[in-house]
Amino acid sequence: MKQRPLTIFLYGLSIACFLAGLFLLIRQYVLLPGKYEPPVSPTPALSPSPTVTITPSVSATPAPTPSPTPYVKPIPTRIYFTEAEVMADIVPVGIIEEGEGQGQMDTVDDPDLAAWYEPGPAPGEEGNAILNGHKSWQGKIGRFSVLWDMEIGDEIAIAFEDGSVQYFYAVSVDFYPYDNVPNEVMDLSGESRVTLITCYGDFDHAAGTSSERCVVVCQSAEAIAAKQAD
Repeated sequence: MKQRPLTIFLYGLSIACFLAGLFLLIRQYVLLPGKYEPPVSPTPALSPSPTVTITPSVSATPAPTPSPTPYVKPIPTRIYFTEAEVMADIVPVGIIEEGEGQGQMDTVDDPDLAAWYEPGPAPGEEGNAILNGHKSWQGKIGRFSVLWDMEIGDEIAIAFEDGSVQYFYAVSVDFYPYDNVPNEVMDLSGESRVTLITCYGDFDHAAGTSSERCVVVCQSAEAIAAKQAD
């Protein structure tokens, strides 16, 4: 009879350890997909103080015409879902060259990363910049699962290799069967927009993928204002 309190204590301690471990597991794979660091826009450069120009008494030698600066494609490096306080680094990808999914946009086998279709436009350029990400991977929730809960007007921010940051806002949130996604979702032409794609729904074992796709289209404030003015 004297050992019963000790048995109860050990039993209670075991339950407490189990619950603590369960909480940490949920916290790691569900509640905390990663530490969020808000995007920081570059500090604007200060305008230089005006200087007095002195006109020379003799004719100045004409300045040579500068050569046009070659265009450099912006490289996106990170996407921020500001309402959800979730972010993901961006990896450039191309087309799947062989095997299952051949001819389709590639993905990255990591739930914490986003894939950008590099042969297409960069976010903010004319046309359709496409990014995809996993809803989950090998039992861990993916950063792009936040697309499921996005609403019209929600903000995303995209940071670029040169340190600049651009902001975009959701103009549509749609769910399609995986085998009936409209062609315009992957169309690279047209107005400037960013298309975000992830899986949704139950896993279809026959197809080897989830049954649906969640597609969120975002545009800059300037593009949205121009459309509203038409």
